Amino acid sequence: MDLDTLVRGGAGRGDYSHLLPFAWMLPTYYAAPAGKVIPSSGAPLLQLPDPDLQARAQRLLNVLYWTAQRHANLDGMVDEQTLKVFLAPEFLFRKGAQAATAATDAGFGAYPESLRHELAGALYSAINGTPLFKNWLLVAGSLCASLTQRRGLLNTTFVLRGQRAQMDASPPYVLLEKLYRPRLDDAAAAHLADADQSLASRYALDPEQSLDNLIRWDGMMLGVELGLDHGQQTLRNDMNYLGRVLGPEVPGLDLQLIASCGTSIIDPSCAVKDGGLVVLADGHHTASQASIEPRFQIGRYDAQRGVLVPLLSSDIVFSELPRGDDYQIDYMRGRYAQLGRRQGVWSCKAKIPLQG
Repeated sequence: MDLDTLVRGGAGRGDYSHLLPFAWMLPTYYAAPAGKVIPSSGAPLLQLPDPDLQARAQRLLNVLYWTAQRHANLDGMVDEQTLKVFLAPEFLFRKGAQAATAATDAGFGAYPESLRHELAGALYSAINGTPLFKNWLLVAGSLCASLTQRRGLLNTTFVLRGQRAQMDASPPYVLLEKLYRPRLDDAAAAHLADADQSLASRYALDPEQSLDNLIRWDGMMLGVELGLDHGQQTLRNDMNYLGRVLGPEVPGLDLQLIASCGTSIIDPSCAVKDGGLVVLADGHHTASQASIEPRFQIGRYDAQRGVLVPLLSSDIVFSELPRGDDYQIDYMRGRYAQLGRRQGVWSCKAKIPLQG
C-alpha cells in the first residue's frame, strides 16, 4: 500500500461512527504462572504446542467471551456503526516458569519466535468464526519471543478483526513489533524499559521498521503502540514524517491504541486528529506500589491546546472477573488478591462518538 492510500484511503470516519472500548485490567509486570485453564463462557478450546502459551491464550479468549456476554446489553453492542475494541496490556504472553520461585520476578520468559504466528492464527480463527465478535477489534497485549539467530527479544502485539458486513482487502490481522525493543547484549544502548531497569535490560530503536504501527482498516486510520514506543512518540513521529512527505494537510489518526506496562498517555505523543480518541490499557503493578491497580486511560485530544482531555469517570464502569485460573492469574503468589487488588474489565457505560 502506497503512503497516500494509507493516509487518505477511505474518507471521513470510515465504516464506524462510534466506539465501545473494553480494557482488561490485568497485572503483567511480574512473571506469573500460567495456571490450569479450561474453556469458559462458551469460548472454544485453543490448541497450541506450548502448554504455557495455550493456557494464557485460552484465558484471553475466556475473558473476551465473558466480556461480550456480560456487556451484551450495553448501548452500541449490536450497532453496526459502533466499533467494539478489546485492549489487553503489554506482556500478556510472557512465559512464567520462573514465577514458581519468586513472587516479584520481573525477568522475561520468552517463547520461540515461531509461536507468534501460531498464536495469531489461533486467535483469529476463534474470533472470526462467530458473529459474536462482528465489528470487534482485538489488541491482544504482547508476546515476548526469543530470537533464534542472535541474542535478543521480540515484543510483538497482535491486532485482529472479527467479522465484518463486508471485509475490505486489507489483512484480517497483523503482527506489530515494539520498536524500542531489548538488545540484551548492547551495553551502549541508552533507552531503558518502561518502568524499571529490571524489567527488560536495555532498549534501542529498531531501524528496520518504519510506519509499521499504522493500520488502514474499515476506512479508518489506526495507530497502535506498545509501552515505551508511546513515550518515544513513535506514532506522532510517523505522522510528522507523513506530513513532510505528503503535505501538511495530512489528517491525524482516527484512533490511537496503547498496550503498556508502566506507561501513561503523554500529551506530546498523541497522534490523533482533533477530537480523536486515545485508549490505553496498562499492566503495571509492583510490590512497592501495592495500593495502585493497573491503569486504564481514555480521552479526547484537544489539538488547539495540545492536551488529552480524559473522559469523565462517571462514564466508565469496571466489572470484576470471576475468580480462578480460567479468568484470573495468580499474581505475586496470591499477594495481589490478598491486598484487595482486582482483575477485571473496564468499559464505557455506552458507545461514544469516534470523533468529538
